[in-house]
Amino acid sequence: MPTELHTERERGGALDDLAAEPYISLTTFKRDGTPVSTPVWVAGDDGRLLVHSAAGTWKVKRIRRDGHVRVAPCGATGKVRGEALEGVARVRTDTARVEALEARKYGPTYRLIGAFRALARRLRREAPPESVTIEITPGGRA
Repeated sequence: MPTELHTERERGGALDDLAAEPYISLTTFKRDGTPVSTPVWVAGDDGRLLVHSAAGTWKVKRIRRDGHVRVAPCGATGKVRGEALEGVARVRTDTARVEALEARKYGPTYRLIGAFRALARRLRREAPPESVTIEITPGGRA
């Protein structure tokens, strides 16, 4: 069944299924329409997907310009292993909710990677980067 024919409820349920995945492929689009996919950790919250990201990444810049995204289950390397769904992404500045949800979902791995990043920044004498939440809801083009 084409994505456009899915009802809101079906798309919301599919997003809930994606929230249970360890990784999703988040596809954003360049100005010329070229898709760019990135594997990311994801957390589900009330029928939407939340992704934590550094504010200066290209995926965040592309979402700020055009909120149309495509999401699909994938492995850590980004190899897609399921049906892609269309969504609308928004960039939010509050990261507390996504951080708490990802810490709960990924447990010790989340804490270990966070500690490693903090150590690396400290050794390089860098400030922590500004971070954002990418909020994804079901839908077609923004």
